[in-house]
Amino acid sequence: MGMRVAEGIVGALERLGVNLMFGIPGSQTSPLYDALYSSRIRHVLVRHEQMAAYMADAYAKFTGRIGVCDGTGGPGATNLITGIATSWTDNIPVLAFTGQQPLNQIGKGAFQELDHVSIFKPITKWSTQIVRAERAIETIKEAYRIATWGRPGPVHINIPLDIQTRSLSDDEINMLRQWLFDLSPPKPTGDPCAIEEAVRLLASSKRPIIISGGGVHYSGRAWKPLKALAETLQVPVATTFNGRGSFPEDHPLSAGRIGVHAASYTDEVLAEADVILAVGCRFAYMSTRGWSNINPEAILIHVDIDPEIIGRNYPAKIGIVGDAGAVLKEMLERAGEIHANHDDWIEFLRCSKERWSEERWLACECSGSLIKPQRACLEIRQALSRDTVFTLDAGNNKLWASTFLEIYEPCTWIQSGCFGPMGYAIPAAIACKLADKTRKVVAICGDGGFYMSMHELPTSIQEEAAVIVCIFNDMALGTIRHRQRDLYGGRFISVELKNPDFASVADSMGCVGLEARTYTQLRSALKEAIRESQRGNTSVINIYIDGDEPLPP
Repeated sequence: MGMRVAEGIVGALERLGVNLMFGIPGSQTSPLYDALYSSRIRHVLVRHEQMAAYMADAYAKFTGRIGVCDGTGGPGATNLITGIATSWTDNIPVLAFTGQQPLNQIGKGAFQELDHVSIFKPITKWSTQIVRAERAIETIKEAYRIATWGRPGPVHINIPLDIQTRSLSDDEINMLRQWLFDLSPPKPTGDPCAIEEAVRLLASSKRPIIISGGGVHYSGRAWKPLKALAETLQVPVATTFNGRGSFPEDHPLSAGRIGVHAASYTDEVLAEADVILAVGCRFAYMSTRGWSNINPEAILIHVDIDPEIIGRNYPAKIGIVGDAGAVLKEMLERAGEIHANHDDWIEFLRCSKERWSEERWLACECSGSLIKPQRACLEIRQALSRDTVFTLDAGNNKLWASTFLEIYEPCTWIQSGCFGPMGYAIPAAIACKLADKTRKVVAICGDGGFYMSMHELPTSIQEEAAVIVCIFNDMALGTIRHRQRDLYGGRFISVELKNPDFASVADSMGCVGLEARTYTQLRSALKEAIRESQRGNTSVINIYIDGDEPLPP
């Protein structure tokens, strides 16, 4: 019996271990969906394609496997773009499918016709269109390899409607059924001489620090050798936004999350460091406070899978091109024979942390009927287990959480990343819950971001993915309101929000709506939300925060 291209594509995805796919069907992708009907791949019907791309991104960050999403032609394809750009800036492997009208209609003004390949090209590692049935399986293989090998990233495949219904050749069918090839990405270990020198520098320096970036967390899954190396050489570890979770923030060697609005002790440590080992770190704007918080006199050892990243923003004395996990393991093997004493440096870190803990940021009380956002973070952290997964939106809510909500376990901080789109937290939480039903998953968003994705709450119910949503409600677009207050003399324009009762909105969608105006109410709401999560129900907690509270400098 023959096999259509659409069936072959789905079969190839199965062979690659894909078990979840996010999207919305359309006329140009109908054959693909018909093939999914008999597949073991679970398709998740979202309410907007942008959320499908967010889900694919979060799934890949959480699991370490490729995320897959789809949209039909025209608006279905363009709706994916913001989510794919998020994966592009964070270097996350995502495969995006789009439908297209038949080949013989292209260029004639067909319904919803667009040049999808050109549109996706600037925000993907590869954007292509299948124009020959006999190249379909090979194209899937190549897309997967490009997305996952080297520096990961999204790829895009456009599939015309008539191509999906054509028959595969016998050779293609045999290739699919035999599947003798291994597409696992290689793990280069780096130059052994450079690794030897790097370990020697770390051990002999007085004030070394390791900066763990997204490459350690999302791509390298290298948190175990990272922790072992830090403990062996007694070197503090700081993380970037994307690196959070790669090192436990309650560990004595934790130097916290670096960057904008971070705890002041992180800047003190970075300013004094004499040797920096940066692993899977791009030294981007957010984590460097606009390239201002790194000691320019420090010796930099830069490890990355992509040679183009090494030394891009800061000159590296030692550049090591390799997989984060493989390089860290090699470093650990050599470090085992070295005795390093950094007691004075670790004491400096401890004292800096202690001074920070005594500052006013943690000694906060209610302002009238409003909850301080930093205190809300502390209450949320205290109520939930160490392995709870937090997904974050863009805006002040993420900045508060990135400073005051400690992260202890790998892949429990899934954020909207360097691209910073709003509306990410809820779809990301749903994707993480679908990937692991045993974990508690909490989405933290602002009221502005909640508006952008609250329509996905019914998706969580339909897919039986119970999550907890915490809205930091300041009745405004908080980040821009703060900016207009601080830089434009308080001339507020288009930042105030007249919000409905979000708890009632959640109830109307079939969720459990809760409200918190005091710390007592917040603690009670968190307990109830956890109980409802265990019963399989999604909860939304509307937390009224003090929107005038300034972020840490």
